[in-house]
Amino acid sequence: MKSSTSNFPFCYSRTPKKWTSLRQHRKTTEESVSEMESSPQTQRRTNWAVYQHFSTASDSPTPLLSRGASETVNYYAESDQQPDASERVSLSPNCKFGTGGLADDNGDVLRDFSELGCCRKITTLLTSSHQFNNLQVEMLYQRYFLRTNQSHMVHLLVLLCILFTCMAIAVLLSNYETQVQCSLLLLCCILIYLVIIGIVSRSGLNEVYLSFVSYVVLATFLLIELSFGVLIKSQAVTVPTLVFVYISYSLLPVKLQYAVVAGTMFMLSQLILTLTMEHELSIQSLINLLLLACTNVTGVMMHYPNEVAKRQAFLETRQCVQARMAMQKVNQQQERLLLSVLPRHVAMEMKADIAGKRHDSMFHKIYIQKHENVSILFADICGFTSLSDQCTAQELVRLLNELFARFDRLAQENSCLRIKLLGDCYYCVSGLPEHRPDHANCCVQMGLDMIDAITLVRDVMDVNVNMRVGIHSGRVHCGVLGLCKWQFDVWSNDVTLANQMESGGIPGRIHITADTLKYLGNAYEVEPGNGGERNTFLKDHNIETYLIVPPEMTYVSQYYKKQSPGHAHNGNISKEFRIMGHNQRHNTFSCKDEPEVNNGEVDEYLLCAIDARSIDRLKSQYCYPITLKFRDPSIEQIYSKVPDRMLYSYMTCTVCIYLAITAGHVIILPLSYLLLGCLIVGWLTIVLSAAVIFRNRLMEITEPLKKASQTINQNRSIAQSLALTIIVCCFLTSMTPLIKHKLEVCFSEQNRNGTDVSVAENPEMRETTCHLLFNYMTVCVIILMILVAVYQVLISLVKLFLLIFISSSYFISSSIFLNHRPIEESFWIRIFMFVVMMGLIVALILQAQQTEVTSRLDFLWKLQATEEKEDMEHLEAYNRKLLANILPVHVADHFLTLDKPVDELYHEQCDSVCIMFASIPNFSEFYVELEANNEGVECLRLLNEIIADFDELLGEPRFQCIEKIKSTGATYMAASGLTRNTCDSKQYTHVTAMADYALRLREQLAYVNEHSFNNFRIRIGINIGPVVAGVIGARKPQYDIWGNAVNVASRMDSTGVLNEIQVTDEVYEILKLKGYPLTCRGVIEVKGKGNMVTYFLNDYAQQN
Repeated sequence: MKSSTSNFPFCYSRTPKKWTSLRQHRKTTEESVSEMESSPQTQRRTNWAVYQHFSTASDSPTPLLSRGASETVNYYAESDQQPDASERVSLSPNCKFGTGGLADDNGDVLRDFSELGCCRKITTLLTSSHQFNNLQVEMLYQRYFLRTNQSHMVHLLVLLCILFTCMAIAVLLSNYETQVQCSLLLLCCILIYLVIIGIVSRSGLNEVYLSFVSYVVLATFLLIELSFGVLIKSQAVTVPTLVFVYISYSLLPVKLQYAVVAGTMFMLSQLILTLTMEHELSIQSLINLLLLACTNVTGVMMHYPNEVAKRQAFLETRQCVQARMAMQKVNQQQERLLLSVLPRHVAMEMKADIAGKRHDSMFHKIYIQKHENVSILFADICGFTSLSDQCTAQELVRLLNELFARFDRLAQENSCLRIKLLGDCYYCVSGLPEHRPDHANCCVQMGLDMIDAITLVRDVMDVNVNMRVGIHSGRVHCGVLGLCKWQFDVWSNDVTLANQMESGGIPGRIHITADTLKYLGNAYEVEPGNGGERNTFLKDHNIETYLIVPPEMTYVSQYYKKQSPGHAHNGNISKEFRIMGHNQRHNTFSCKDEPEVNNGEVDEYLLCAIDARSIDRLKSQYCYPITLKFRDPSIEQIYSKVPDRMLYSYMTCTVCIYLAITAGHVIILPLSYLLLGCLIVGWLTIVLSAAVIFRNRLMEITEPLKKASQTINQNRSIAQSLALTIIVCCFLTSMTPLIKHKLEVCFSEQNRNGTDVSVAENPEMRETTCHLLFNYMTVCVIILMILVAVYQVLISLVKLFLLIFISSSYFISSSIFLNHRPIEESFWIRIFMFVVMMGLIVALILQAQQTEVTSRLDFLWKLQATEEKEDMEHLEAYNRKLLANILPVHVADHFLTLDKPVDELYHEQCDSVCIMFASIPNFSEFYVELEANNEGVECLRLLNEIIADFDELLGEPRFQCIEKIKSTGATYMAASGLTRNTCDSKQYTHVTAMADYALRLREQLAYVNEHSFNNFRIRIGINIGPVVAGVIGARKPQYDIWGNAVNVASRMDSTGVLNEIQVTDEVYEILKLKGYPLTCRGVIEVKGKGNMVTYFLNDYAQQN
């Protein structure tokens, strides 16, 4: 089967299709049943189990993403279906990590570079591309985040406008010499941002314009940095530069390469300004550059895995959607096959019962409905024996398939429902399942068309064949009996009468009863039928019959005579049957009629879903406004247990930031026990946390540490607590020695330390040192606030409290150090830092909110997609179970395979098949239609119990080689050895299994008699030989077997003795060698076969 459910993250080798349509994806089918509870065979899992199933790749045999992620969805682990290589999608080969497992279960980017050298690692990281090979998938991904990025851009620009407005006002009110120029510059930037807001807010904006305006914003940042550096000539410019660098990586929708270029330009411009103003690198400038470089590295370490995580989440959602659509296609095929065999109302009732819980009851459920005022048509091919003599078994099956296919189309045209095929007998009913007043007219027209069709066969094949048709109108019970191999059937005395009308009819004529004539009115000319002269049943019951006077010439005969006045009988059946329109396969069951699930269809479906996806609506519908927690506690619980893929990145960024702070402390602060103690405590906390998180990178690990590591990685709440601990520890250990030293330098009159004494005695030097420490503390606080934003695992409220705590601590400590400065200068410094800090807090919280909303809604969409796929899987299981009860498994698989030719007829030659017919001849005496037994329904209920008991026996392991073929009335047919796995041509285990099964049927019926106070008697016939197994019928495929061996087995039943199992000489020779006791019956006459020696099977094989 050509895979239409491809694994997308693999390499996509064929040329991608162009984006052809943006129209709404059409629904391919209506959901036939509502959401069901699971059956015992396919137990439904909870939402968390569903998510875990589709989120675990560590246990799956084949990873879907070439970048290797444990959150990857593997839909083919159970089915062993692997996607075609030509239908795979991967990240662009420009990304050098494409085959190394880019983001594993926690998204650690560093772990993917273990095989590369340091320079190659950095080069690869900065030059890699995240684009998908498939352009259509890349466009879809960009569209997926377009609206989110639009909203984020508008929020950022509004924040920048407010921030720059406040700064412009503060600069205007200050006493800077260049206050006018600075204010005008800020106002120009504000105007640019307002224009950009107008552009970005348009609904028709695409990804190109959004990227362009992002570059414009970066250009304004660079302009502000350079202009303020020139105009103000102060180290304070470093503070907004740090904010600009962080915004470049985290808040603007730009690619990593361009963000790196922007961050590098900001750092280089800062270096150029410093060298221009100071002509050398001071300690403050060196530290500022160090922290700027640290911010750039942090930005890279956050941007890269975050982008990978988003793309991976998109791929997983896309895989869920595609798998769901593929499963939906399978369900359509299964349901189409199912509904081709069973009427919809019966199939839906059975499916609901399979999906529902089982109820203990004395009786099996019976699927029978009563219908009044219907017409029943029986048609038999007269001369079929002579026709079969001219054909091989395979040709005969093809002939029957072609003929019954035509009959099925005629039945559809004439509003008749085909019931069953019995050898060369075809019967249907009009008025089912919905009543129609012209049911008798439909059956008569159906009969006329069938006679026309067989006339063409007679002329083409030059064989004396004809149709004998009998019709009766009345009441029927319709439904299915038994537990497996269901076939829709009808029962009633009126059905029996219709069958006798066919037996007492005339070839080429339609034989009807007076009841049918009453419904016909004067629509057809009739003549007396005299059925009692040809059938004893009609005579005994005094049935008045009529014959329909045929029209002079029907349309098939006219067409045939005009087109083919003479014929060469070359035996080419298929060619001649195409004259009758049998090459018109539009109504035949074939999975090729169903379109495959291709990438374009999935992408178009996702495009419509993305366009209809409203972030604000989803957020208000599923999340609380401030906390962003899911309104549904069960979903929130699931989300809290989903591992955070970026824990490794958080720790890597923490190490980088704390390393930069440590370097700055060592350069700025004098060595002291407090400094060493704080740094040791901070590094111990970071190292221990990293050891727990980076568990897989350690060669040896203790069991407690391993358990702690697993707990942190599998529980977001514990991960959040660890993140909170790390941030608070970093802040306290960083700020405590800095604040203490500032207090000593700026406020001590005298100090024991020689260096401090010189500083204390030199006011100018003390002021310079205080100014240096203040600027360094400001930069450190901003870096620590960025560290808070790094931990995306923290919820927004926790981040807000941390940022307020850090900024409040900063303002309290800085206000002390600004008291010695002039009042006006300290005031404007406070105002400037307050605006910057508040702007940074708002930006960080905005980014945290955006990240959390995106993460939660992506999770929700994926969860919904996996649940829908789970529903499709359950539906597929129900359909599969129903199909297994209608057709043999290998036959159902044949029809559900997509790569079969449309006109391929399914049949196979089986060389050694054991066939059994078992009938209850005296059941007809038991069946009566009275009000007391619900017009015969209770009689059918008992028959259903008997057949169900027979079916249950097939569930025993020793009878697995036996396949039930069908049950017709009180006759049960089964066969063994139909497949290579069940046919044992050496030991004949399938024959001994059939013998044991026949004996068990006899015992089971005796048990039923004992408990139902009846006296049913069984008659069984068994034979072995070659048969042709196949499916006939175009719109309603029916599995059956044909061949001389089948006819002989049927004769063994019909000529048998009650309560005896009659077998042929071939079966006798096999069973005798296996130790079965048999008795020779002698020579009997068998219709069509002459005299035969038969035997009775008495008991089970004797144990040696």
